[in-house]
Amino acid sequence: MTDHPSRFHRMSLERFNAFALWSWDPEMHDQLAIGSCWSTHDERILAAVLHHRETRQFWLAALARDSAGRYRGFTRSGPYPTARVAEDIMSDHRSETLARAQPDFTNFPNLRDGIDLFAPQPLQHALHPAYLVLRDGPNQSAARAMLTELARWLPDQDGNFVKDYQTTGYSARTWELYLFACMRALGFAVGSEHAVPDFDLSKGEARIFVEAVTANGPDTMTSAMASGAPEGPPEDFWRFIEEDMPLKFGSPLYSKMKKRYWEAPHVRGHPFVLAIADFHAPGSMVWSHTAIPIYLYGTSATVTTDTDGRRAGIEKPVSGWTSGTKTVSEPFFWQPDTEHVSAVLFSNAGTVSKFNRMGVRAGFGDRFVSLLRKGGLNDPHPGAFDPIPFDIDVESPDYQEDWADELEMYHNPNALRPIDEALFPGMAHFRIENGEAIWRGPSPRVLFSRTTTIDFLGDEVRAKLKDEGKDGGLRGRVAR
Repeated sequence: MTDHPSRFHRMSLERFNAFALWSWDPEMHDQLAIGSCWSTHDERILAAVLHHRETRQFWLAALARDSAGRYRGFTRSGPYPTARVAEDIMSDHRSETLARAQPDFTNFPNLRDGIDLFAPQPLQHALHPAYLVLRDGPNQSAARAMLTELARWLPDQDGNFVKDYQTTGYSARTWELYLFACMRALGFAVGSEHAVPDFDLSKGEARIFVEAVTANGPDTMTSAMASGAPEGPPEDFWRFIEEDMPLKFGSPLYSKMKKRYWEAPHVRGHPFVLAIADFHAPGSMVWSHTAIPIYLYGTSATVTTDTDGRRAGIEKPVSGWTSGTKTVSEPFFWQPDTEHVSAVLFSNAGTVSKFNRMGVRAGFGDRFVSLLRKGGLNDPHPGAFDPIPFDIDVESPDYQEDWADELEMYHNPNALRPIDEALFPGMAHFRIENGEAIWRGPSPRVLFSRTTTIDFLGDEVRAKLKDEGKDGGLRGRVAR
């Protein structure tokens, strides 16, 4: 018995979200839970069985690409008493009419144009080496597909996004793409009325503005990792983390403070957040993250070892940083005007590796490229200092990852407009309470990681297959 070509088949939630997450209305995010996901064989039409949490009813929603290539909902049916009723419809002949539908978005609300990250630009000789690896190589083909899909929903606010992304702004723009993905996954609507700050977020009655910032090296063309293993941390690690690294975060934060975004009419009265990532050296984000609370709160740790050889951290104050002629005497949240900054958002995962892993989980990319992720998880025991190591194949059934997993929000104890943690679920929140630094969030969580790609074919075999016209199966199903 052969499968009817017009019928739907199940698809993974990861793949469905790679296509459809960007179009969900924030109210749907709170009210509806996605059950099973479906697609036609060519993914022209997608569908999902949705459960309304309040009414406890089930619905079917269908999506298709509009003229700009974005999946948008065009019809729904229901309610149904159980999920099984809706799933029976999707798996038998009753879904054939839907599979043959020709959606017309002419009368739907107009959306601003998104971005084509890989559109040819002038000055091709100035392209960033990491961008070339992404654009042309098989190892990051899953990231290429995921980024293509996401960018269709991101308007070019300043008109320079694509040029920056392909040249000197590769790392900074990747950080913005990552933040956009995280905010949509957290259920925020991302407004596009204003070019600055970078993100105008809304969820329910809450409105929050976020400005992205990066700690960069002297040469942004070499500080982003293009290929190969990056250098490790400095030999004098803790001296560097406590004395030098805080100013590498402090300098770009200070530069953003001088712009006084909170005084803009559309920002005034709302929480304002600075979102920072470290790209000051190749792969530095893997080990530099421990300097963030040192600079923001002025708290570090003295490491002790017990009789069983277990290490623990005892909190200690740190303040006063000097680099050349520059001296900073106070932690960031105690500096002038920082009361206008409600929090600092940080992640060491805002890199192409994140998009590569999420792309592979969605079924994108070259079929003969494998991803391995190795790193450290936090140890939930009180005072524990050393991370719990992990090493896992990204396609393992045991592997799980969401967009905002590695996000950390450092709340300002002096903020004029504090942020409710409930708006940012599933991530780590750091605070000073009763004079003590504490954090809340999921545990265990990833503290740092490296993602290794393994090409099981290699350039020589791959080139031969391409010459013979047999490389189609290597690319697999990617975002169109």
